[in-house]
Amino acid sequence: MRLSMVCKQKGSTVYQTLLIITDGEIHDMDQTIDKLIQATELPLSIIIVGVGNANFENMSRLDGDNGLFGSNGVRARRDIVQFVPFR
Repeated sequence: MRLSMVCKQKGSTVYQTLLIITDGEIHDMDQTIDKLIQATELPLSIIIVGVGNANFENMSRLDGDNGLFGSNGVRARRDIVQFVPFR
């Protein structure tokens, strides 16, 4: 996300995609959601692939299909995350 922020500050028109591959859930959900909401201002999309048989129920929250709300009640401006389980 930092690279996307720097590119935007320099006036770049490059759109970036971040691919995250994980075999488990994250443990700092509130902080992650807050960062994702900040990232909705950037030219960035994030794809998260959950590999294996772990319980990825919380990871689906990051997808934001029904709106993503931060710890301070702020709603994400747009949906930038797609979560896909891969078993």
